[in-house]
Amino acid sequence: MNKNDDDSSVLSEDSDVAFAFVDFAGVNFDDEENKDGPSNEEPIADESNKVQDENTNQEKSLEMKQDLVSSTDVKLKPTQAQEANQALVQSVQSIMNQDEDGEQLVPASKLSAQLDTICYPKVSSPTVDLTKDAELAIKEEKHILMNDCYLGNIDEKQDIEESHDEILNRIRNSSNLLAMGDYIEVLNSVTAKDLFQHLDTCEGQSSVVQQIRHCVLKYCTSVSKCVEVELFAAAALNLFMQSNYTGPSLHHGGLIRPGKEENTYETLELVNPHPVFASDLKVTENKEKYVPTEPKDGEKMEEPPVDLPFHNAVLAELSVDGEWPCPVAKYPYFLLLARSILATLAQPNRPDWSHYLLNDEGDQIVVRKTDTTSCYEAPSQVFVSCANALACSSIWSGRAIVAHSRLLQGDEPAMTLWKEAKATFDSSVAKYCTNIPDDGRSLACKVFLEYGLAEHHFDREKMGKPLFYRALEFSGLDVEVTGAEGRRTKYQQKATAQYLVKAKPTSENKDTTNDVDKDKIEKQEIRFEEDTILLDKVKYVEDDNNVHFELNLMQQTVLLALCLDVKNDNPMDGLTGEQMGAYLERVLQQHDDWMVYASGLLERAWLESERNHTRERALLQLQALADQHTNRLTLTQSTFKAAVEDSAPPQERLRNIHYIVYPPRWGVLRDLAERYAKIGIVTSAAEIFEEIELWDEVVECYRRAGKEKKAEEIVRKRLTEAETPRMWAALGDITGDKSYYEKALEVSNGKFSSAHVALGQYYHDKGQLKEASDQFKMALQIKPLTPQVWFRLGALSMRLDEWETALQAFTEVVQQEPEEGDAWANVAAIHMHNKNPGEAYPALNESLKLNRNNWRVWVSKLYTCMDLGKYDEAIQACLTLIDLKAKRNESEGIPPIEEKVVRALVGKSIQGYDEAVKKQDMPAIDSAKRTLSRVRDLLAKMQSTMKETWLFEVTAHFNECIGRADQAIDELMKEYRSLVSFRGWETDSGMIVRICRVLTQISELNIEEGDVANLKKFKFLVNGVIKRFKAAYFDESKIPTDRIVELEKILADVEAATQKQI
Repeated sequence: MNKNDDDSSVLSEDSDVAFAFVDFAGVNFDDEENKDGPSNEEPIADESNKVQDENTNQEKSLEMKQDLVSSTDVKLKPTQAQEANQALVQSVQSIMNQDEDGEQLVPASKLSAQLDTICYPKVSSPTVDLTKDAELAIKEEKHILMNDCYLGNIDEKQDIEESHDEILNRIRNSSNLLAMGDYIEVLNSVTAKDLFQHLDTCEGQSSVVQQIRHCVLKYCTSVSKCVEVELFAAAALNLFMQSNYTGPSLHHGGLIRPGKEENTYETLELVNPHPVFASDLKVTENKEKYVPTEPKDGEKMEEPPVDLPFHNAVLAELSVDGEWPCPVAKYPYFLLLARSILATLAQPNRPDWSHYLLNDEGDQIVVRKTDTTSCYEAPSQVFVSCANALACSSIWSGRAIVAHSRLLQGDEPAMTLWKEAKATFDSSVAKYCTNIPDDGRSLACKVFLEYGLAEHHFDREKMGKPLFYRALEFSGLDVEVTGAEGRRTKYQQKATAQYLVKAKPTSENKDTTNDVDKDKIEKQEIRFEEDTILLDKVKYVEDDNNVHFELNLMQQTVLLALCLDVKNDNPMDGLTGEQMGAYLERVLQQHDDWMVYASGLLERAWLESERNHTRERALLQLQALADQHTNRLTLTQSTFKAAVEDSAPPQERLRNIHYIVYPPRWGVLRDLAERYAKIGIVTSAAEIFEEIELWDEVVECYRRAGKEKKAEEIVRKRLTEAETPRMWAALGDITGDKSYYEKALEVSNGKFSSAHVALGQYYHDKGQLKEASDQFKMALQIKPLTPQVWFRLGALSMRLDEWETALQAFTEVVQQEPEEGDAWANVAAIHMHNKNPGEAYPALNESLKLNRNNWRVWVSKLYTCMDLGKYDEAIQACLTLIDLKAKRNESEGIPPIEEKVVRALVGKSIQGYDEAVKKQDMPAIDSAKRTLSRVRDLLAKMQSTMKETWLFEVTAHFNECIGRADQAIDELMKEYRSLVSFRGWETDSGMIVRICRVLTQISELNIEEGDVANLKKFKFLVNGVIKRFKAAYFDESKIPTDRIVELEKILADVEAATQKQI
């Protein structure tokens, strides 16, 4: 196949990658050298990969062009190739092995010695006999934690047995504080002092997470102490959720009472963080005392200052797989505390999230070797036994893991957290969802619902559906989705078909709230203005469809989950919006819970923001819901007093937060800003994006507003007040100065992988490929599950001739993204460069499964199949290339099929048939006949698209070998006419040689056929050639006599044959 540098450097639209081409020795039909064929030259491959910088939302193009070293001509050895191919097929299949849940397995070999593995033995857990105090502790644990720290609707108080056990009394006190929403008091209790006193014996633990684990392992020597610490962790988790998800603010009406803000802040300082961690978390000492004041009506409430060194240190502890947590999250220390404790209690043998867990099956734990691996502390048998006796640790640990995942700002969920979440929820399902008694159906419903929502939060597409329907099964709810006639506008005369969701409980519900609570909850809703033609709700024609049965809160959350399933299962179009709207309308019929109602309003606002008549209400609704986190004054709250009085207490807001998909504060603000930007209110959108520190969006909004310099000024100003890794990286993106990326790494303690990626891009743009490769490697050490970075590393390694690294990198890509066809193609390209066609073959097949229109991959497959003796597949590749070339423009550079490829196919197919006939192997003969038929079709298709002289020769030879002499003569005549059509052939020695060879072949076939008429015609043809040949030379002495003699001999043979036939 002819290849030139210009054509090879052009990338097709549907492929970002070019591939190495391996030449092979062609099979000629005569001993004559193929002089007009292409000369061997080193092929060129282009590597182009469009990547998205993790510091920006705009795509950058990473173009990598290089000259790959080609292998020399490789002789075809079918037997050896087939053996190698079989081995490679097995190896590639092993690459694609998956566990039963579809997760990609991690390869054993890694990039460097730092990615080696370490094994830890699991500690067994003998059954522990519960003492009376332990039983009372478990009873108290179930009472408070299984009711989600909310006892407002429980009429019957449990019988409290007196006990002189101090730990049990602490548990009861913590339980009461949790029920009242006084979470800070729990964290400031004597439990904290006794728990953290074990830090004195902590040696070798490098992080606060490991220090907290050490304290838990040492303190919890009984079941009662485990329960005590579990309640302590639940209080910390609720404080984090209140601050970032549900509100109200901890400083204004969110904790004790309005007017007590100063005491609240002083108490909060004692637990954020606990003093024992002040040095490890870089808490600033002697900072200026903050004295909060109650805002007057109409004033914006003041927020306390943020201790940036401490805040960044906590975020660094919470980073997972190189993903940095959201920098505007409030009080992340509470999540760090809850995660560290609950993870230790729920899965004692499992290392924390700073360890990359590879396998925890069997009696060993296998982790990837990192700087923190040696700090793993194994639990004791006593601790494992006591922790396993807990009833609610797996449920609450799963909630903390989901909150942790939602805190991260990566484009993809952290797989380290997903593996932990899956193990935790599986444990809850095994404990509460098998052999379920009647009184356990509600708990089973909750477990399945939370598990399904976890699948959603971790972007596990369609995996939550069966869990949602299992939750529906145990919820005691009958749901019917149907249609009914109704009206949507005030003046609508004719009713039209509307979606309708009918939900009816199978038994009487006892979960109710008082009317005062319902009035407060209903105030969250923003209603239509009076002059709006739309009705607040659909008015159905039949009165029965306007009547709705009372549902309990769990049943309402199940309906919201089914609404979410409609969203996940369908494209976001008008029909999907109608289906979701029917579910939401049914949920919003009741006002029983603050957050359930708020979740319904939020989902409805998202849908209404896409419609012209409802967009205004949707934006106001989003603003009101965003403001409930801080009690900031809204259009519906004219005074600060009203804002506080109208809000629900924290324990009521938190009771159902884990059963709904309600975004954190920054998530609601981001949605609001995106919708502002979409309708052109870019300056307001930029201000909101600035508040939640989404600097890429800030830059884009100000650019649209014509204020490009404004973004840089804002970032620089904010950095003087508070610095975060993402902010430094954003400044680096704006200015292109690499020192800002280095500063981001410094602030994050080297854990901000996006800064390494940005530095890698910087060095690549400068042409410093080795430095770029090193930066990508460091980014992958922090965050290995980033296929786009592995792809970049692989492409760079190919350019640096680091073929082993490139192969490892692209293998990682196809593991993590099996549908990445370009990576499969590059795996094949590397094997082809290493002269391993058998290993390239299955990778090429995988690539073609994903993109059958990539002509470069078809070219690579053609040569690979020729090397492996897979001639039928090589023919298929040729036919596909011809089709692709016919469909596309010549500028796309699809090269024609090379002469030596066609010669090899013809020669090998005929050879295969002859060998099968000699062996009298009928199946082989049938197979060879089918191959010959495909070769004939290929030659016919090539002649319809190209008129190369050599193609007529090859076709003639093929027809002669299969016994079709008449068609062979026709093809040779076509070749003759093609040769004599060239101007000046009479004086071209090379052309004369070829013409003599063609005439000799024609004469031999005609003589063999013995047709007198054809012989006479051919005699005139040869005479004409001789005359034209002689006429071309004015000087007869210069006529090459050897060629004249050869032509005259042909003429004499034809004359003799003619006379013989006469």
